[in-house]
Order: sequence, then C-alpha cells, then structure tokens
Amino acid sequence: MSTPTITPGISWQQDYNDRVNPGLMTRLLRSAIPVLDHSRWYVESVEEGFCKSVLPLSGPTTNQHGTHQAALISLSADYTGGLALATLLRGVPLAGVHRCSDEESASLWLASMNVKYRHPSTGHLTGVCRVDDEKANQIRNRYFSGNRVLVALNVEFYSNDDLVAVAEMKYFAQPTIQLIPAPGSRKVSNLFSHKLKASARMIAGVRAKGSDHPRLTVTCPHAVTSAGPHGKLLADRLHRILPQLTEMVLARTQHIDEVLAGVPDLQQVVMLGAGLDMRSIRHAARMPGVCFFEIDLPDMIEERLRITSQFPIDYREQRFQLEADFRNDDVSELLRNHLQFDAQLPTLFIYEGCSMYFSDVQNRQMLARVRSLMQHPDSTLWMDIVSPEVANGRTNHRSIAAFLEGMDELGESFIFGLEDPVEWLLNQGFSGSQRTRCGDYLEDGDLVKNTYSFLTCRH
Repeated sequence: MSTPTITPGISWQQDYNDRVNPGLMTRLLRSAIPVLDHSRWYVESVEEGFCKSVLPLSGPTTNQHGTHQAALISLSADYTGGLALATLLRGVPLAGVHRCSDEESASLWLASMNVKYRHPSTGHLTGVCRVDDEKANQIRNRYFSGNRVLVALNVEFYSNDDLVAVAEMKYFAQPTIQLIPAPGSRKVSNLFSHKLKASARMIAGVRAKGSDHPRLTVTCPHAVTSAGPHGKLLADRLHRILPQLTEMVLARTQHIDEVLAGVPDLQQVVMLGAGLDMRSIRHAARMPGVCFFEIDLPDMIEERLRITSQFPIDYREQRFQLEADFRNDDVSELLRNHLQFDAQLPTLFIYEGCSMYFSDVQNRQMLARVRSLMQHPDSTLWMDIVSPEVANGRTNHRSIAAFLEGMDELGESFIFGLEDPVEWLLNQGFSGSQRTRCGDYLEDGDLVKNTYSFLTCRH
C-alpha cells in the first residue's frame, strides 16, 4: 500500500498560499461544482482544521418563504466541512479540485450527513467547521500512515446571530492511488469502479458529441446510449477544458475503422480495453463472419453488458467478453483458452487508450503477449501513443503546457510516452510499423494533436 507523505519542508503558510486559501478554494470549488457558483457561495476564511463559508441570501438560494432552501444549507455543509478536513492534509492536492495526479492526491467523499434545522435563515448564512486538536492529530496520523480516514465533523450555521442549523457530516479521505486495486486483487472499491466507468462514459460522450471537422466523418449511433447523461456532462466538461481532445478521440476512432477495413480477410477483432466502444456492434452486421473479443476489467464488462442489453440487436453471437486486469492477467492465455479464438486467423488487435497509463515494462509485456497471438501474416496491431513530453510534462511549448494543465485538471495524467515508437516496436519484434500523427491525419498540423500518434504493425 502506498503511504502518503507531507511535502518536505512545506509550512502551513506556504500550504495556505498555494493550496487552500479562501480565494483559490472559492474559485476551484465553484468551477468544479457549478451550483456553488450559481448560488455565489464562497469561502471566507480557513485555518488548519477550520473553515468559514458564506451562503448569500439571494433569489437562487431561497425557497417559497424567502428563506434559505434547506438542501442548499446541506450543500454548504458538505463543502465547509470537507475543506476544514482538507486543511489538515498539508501539501496534498484534492482529486477533482486541484490539478494533480493519482499518485499525489487525496480523494475526499461524504459518507453520510444529518442536518438539524432550528430556525429559518433570513440573512446571509455563515457556516463554521472547527476540528479540535485531538481529532486533527488523529486525522493526520491516520492519513499520513497510509490508512483511510473516516471522521465525523460538525458544521454550525448562523444567520442574523441565530443558530440556524447544525450538521453532522461524516467523511472519508484516502490517497487516490490506493483506490486502484492491487495487482491480482478482485476486490474493487466503489470509487475506483465509478472512476473507471466515468472515464469510459466520457469517451462515449465525445463520440456522441461529434465534430464539424471536415476530415471526421465516422459516427457511432450507439454512443448517446453508451454515454448516458453522465457521459454527456463529462464530455462537455472535457471539451471546455481541452477542446483538442475531442477531435483526437474522434480521429483515433476513425483511424481504427480505416485499419479494420484494410485487413485482408479479417476474421477476428480483439479489443484490448474495450471500455464503451461499440465498434463491435457497429461492424457486426456488415461483417457477419467476424468474431469480436471485448476485453476489460470485470466492472467494465458488466457495464458493457448492461448497456448493450438495451440495443434492439446486440449481435451477441459474434461478440465475446473476457474479464482481465492487464497488470496481472495473461491476455494471450485467456484468448488461447477461448473456444472461439484461433491465433492462426487474420486478426486485428486494438490497444486503444491504454499505453499511456501503463509503464514501459507493462506495455512491453502486453505487446509480447499480443505478438505471440499474431500467427497469421495479415494479423495487425493498432495502438496509440503519446510523445514523452505529454507523459513527463517537460516542454517549452506554451500550447502543449496548457494542454498538460488541462489534463491535470481532468485527473487524466499520463505516465508513458515515446519519442520514436516505430523503433521501440521494432525492438519488440514488430515489423512494418507505420506511424500517423493525429494532427497530420486531421490535416491541420496542430502541435498538441501531433503529440498523439496512431501506430499499425505486424509480427
């Protein structure tokens, strides 16, 4: 288990200036939670273990009696208590709020709440949460020793000198990296499952959103259903923060379709990290002799089955689902043991949206397993890769730096990229590799898009 640490030498004053000061947290929380912006809620002051917030009395925050709407008081309680807790995690950015990676951030969630409303609120509402010293030390000790924190905090609300409400808020806090299941473990936290599905829905939402770029013509009629309202919301947010990423995702979808159409006598398609890509259903009708193998984590396979069951025709006789954790399970063994898979047939392996999240060693291992299955001369691997500056953050280009900041804001930081992926693949035993930079594919030469490449190769 990863054990978090306080950033060496960081003082409370520095942490206050850089991470939790009222102006910064008001801006970040309003950006992440639009209803806080709409209600003009703000943080008035913070100290270690303390937060004071204000919910103005205004049209958007009132009920039919002209007093504060009770649910908005509860909303204020959530973020007032949460920020008081966050001040105790010195130097630790908050997932979903600060720009950060899984390795360095904390995930805070509300587990339960109990709010007692005592008087109508007829003026601006001040919320106060203070963590006593003994509890504050317990929280710090648990978190920084690598243990999950589960703690109850009280938030009091005052208006016109009246105690309006008292809320008991129960939170848990945990290093985000600990939400990822250990290799070989089948026990998956609800939060990891949520993040996994959210990412897949977001990409489905991007496919549903489409683009007016003249080069992009492929559409997916199943993307709207796959994304659902959650995916649409996330895709809209992604487009707002990273407008280039929409076209990058759509470009890879179209490029894969073109490669798929070009494999002679194609008999099998293996989707490594299938997510909510409905490519198998899109192509099954016109390719009745092709089998599609959809491989992903168990929770993702379950989500695929839930969604595809809603389609009038799901072509289940051509589609086969395999559960696998790429960090631990041998994909080649899973496929060899599948009665419908034959390594001697022309096969397209699609390794989409995965390489940048795995280490060099993990990617080499995956590709070695794939290569062992490419026993027909026409079998083909498609994969995508980012340039090293996207993975390590070292760049002098302003547009790329801005893109990386947006990736951090989305919590989608990459860990692996290559300067010369063709040479790298050659060293793995793949021949005839071809690289297509995304910007060149879209014929706009965009610098950011050209940090992203599509690769095709054979054994």
